[in-house]
Amino acid sequence: MLEQWEADRLLRAGKLYSHGLVVDLSDGADNDYQVETVDGDEFFLLDVRGPGRNPRKVRFQLRYRRTIVLARMCVANPHSNPDGELIPAPHFHEYVEGFDDRVAQYVDSLTSNEEALLWFCDKIKLPAPTMRGGLR
Repeated sequence: MLEQWEADRLLRAGKLYSHGLVVDLSDGADNDYQVETVDGDEFFLLDVRGPGRNPRKVRFQLRYRRTIVLARMCVANPHSNPDGELIPAPHFHEYVEGFDDRVAQYVDSLTSNEEALLWFCDKIKLPAPTMRGGLR
């Protein structure tokens, strides 16, 4: 578990890919990519799950210490927040102390999986990747 100040610091930190990166959005893709802060002090995993039967169902997630989800973007399905509020898709989850990644907020005007990934990368301070496969 993280304190909120630490989660905020990690999300605000500039990040880069640990290796040259092409993100795979092909049908059924389920990959994680190594990411680090610009100063090299902190390390993360960027999870990218490509669409399966539903071409709009993709998920992007930034994990810290392998198990702590700092941020997640869900494109296809609605989400119920802990207070019972139903959040439509697409929506963005950000770590909240005491709730982890269970709180989401609606994101307006995303029309493609590619656009959602670019929005997510901007939000977590990660440069836009080169994308391959499955763009819809």
